[in-house]
Amino acid sequence: MRQQNGRSFGRRLAAVTAGIAAAALLASCSTGQITQTDTQLAAVNGDGAAVGQLRVSNAVLAYPEDDQRVWVKGSDVPVTMSIVNNGESDEKLSSISSPISRDVAIEGDTTIKAHKALTVDGGTAKAPNPPGGEIAAGEVGTASVTLRNINQDLFPGQVVTVTLTFADAGAVDLRVPIEAPDEPRTAEPHDESDSAH
Repeated sequence: MRQQNGRSFGRRLAAVTAGIAAAALLASCSTGQITQTDTQLAAVNGDGAAVGQLRVSNAVLAYPEDDQRVWVKGSDVPVTMSIVNNGESDEKLSSISSPISRDVAIEGDTTIKAHKALTVDGGTAKAPNPPGGEIAAGEVGTASVTLRNINQDLFPGQVVTVTLTFADAGAVDLRVPIEAPDEPRTAEPHDESDSAH
């Protein structure tokens, strides 16, 4: 009986050791490799919120122009987002404010019709269908919003507070990031002699 227990323990120890070795081998295989997701970006990277019967989605600041990778102080920064009105009555976007700009310009439609949507800044933002309904072509209002003369430099990765105020629903705060660039990320070139092995 004792001999069988010894054999059983030996087999279990061998199986555990083989499992640990296999896990270590698999972990080392991916070391230093570029993953498939290295050049992929999240489908949606903007902020969203609900207030009353309104749903705001995919709110982002435009990526800096001309490959500068920074919005310098004094720049005018476009904002994009979608606003869907799931209510039975029209709603009005009264104002937009942010600590980084004393002058936020809203141009175009400011009324969001009942069971309709407002796309801010053209085709960048897409209005999702409201629950239990569909938004037909031609039923989406359009507007443009710009944070004028920003009071600090803005870099990708930073998040800015933007407050939307509606006539009936009231105010809602969003934490708005700079949108991801259209081009995929690429690895920075490096000299192999500089890297430690």
